Amino acid sequence: MPAAEDPRPAIADHTARLLAWAADAMAPAGPAAADIATQVAASAEGGKAFRGRLLLATFDACGGTDREAALMLAAALELFQTAALLHDDVLDGSDTRRGRPAAHRMFEAQHRDAGWLGDAEGYGRAGAILAGDVTLVAALRGASLAARRAGDRVGDLFDEMAALVTAGQHLDMRVAVSPLADLAGLEERIRAVMRSKTASYTAEFPLAMGAAAAGAPEETVAALRAAGLPLGVAFQLRDDVLGLVGSPEVTGKPVGDDLREGKRTLLVWHALTHGDEAQREAVLAVLGRSDATPDRIADAIAAIGSSGAIEAVEREIDGQATLARAALTAALDAPEALLALVAAAVDRAA
Repeated sequence: MPAAEDPRPAIADHTARLLAWAADAMAPAGPAAADIATQVAASAEGGKAFRGRLLLATFDACGGTDREAALMLAAALELFQTAALLHDDVLDGSDTRRGRPAAHRMFEAQHRDAGWLGDAEGYGRAGAILAGDVTLVAALRGASLAARRAGDRVGDLFDEMAALVTAGQHLDMRVAVSPLADLAGLEERIRAVMRSKTASYTAEFPLAMGAAAAGAPEETVAALRAAGLPLGVAFQLRDDVLGLVGSPEVTGKPVGDDLREGKRTLLVWHALTHGDEAQREAVLAVLGRSDATPDRIADAIAAIGSSGAIEAVEREIDGQATLARAALTAALDAPEALLALVAAAVDRAA
């Protein structure tokens, strides 16, 4: 496939192959296997395949030739993202994902509709966790197949990414329940979450794995990992802004969910450290309150905006994207395809 073509259909094809393998492996479990396979397939749909596309653009920029290995690795990366979302929605108690009910809500509804015994919500959470586990197994299968063709370095990077992201998710949960007394330390912890969670599997490791799959020297892999950190931070900051003021019809999630979940973001930190008393009170009234009313959420969003937080984060997004472009160009004389993906990471509505 020529590098100029849209790689998303090929990534989707390789993703489907891995999910078909998982469905076959689960088949002896009968209806339960079908439940999981159906939900995983639905959860894997609708994404932008940004991470897989970034990996492939890097592979091409580094002169890679075994595109089959790179496509399998890209599919594994996309399935890793799907597994993370399945688990995240359980951890966060989210009701929707990509405009549809979250997987745990679908399993919960299945339990209720069938009139089964026991706790429907608990069944839903368990089903989604297991679906996420199966998706992760399929992702690891894809990474293993890619490593057989492209070398152990690819598998080592994938494994390192998976461990770091898992710890980053736990750090995110710890920060979300920590007292807000130490606002100076909070900024540092928020940045640690962005680095270890989103930045790592959104940009740092996709760039590194694309280079490794192409057989690039270790110094190039290391330089691309470094370039991925500001790009990943910019991506997360754009997500945070969209979670606050984006269109639910486009993002697929209700406005203010991050506030209800108690998520500590730089937007929240800025409002608490730079806002006036009324602005701080409006934010604290909804932070971590799952029962916060739409009016209270609207007041908090207005308070964050009037505190100057959105403008400050937009400036940081621009700055981080500039750092990423410069680092990519220094490492690879980055081609148009890579730089276009930097723009896609920061200039988006979903």
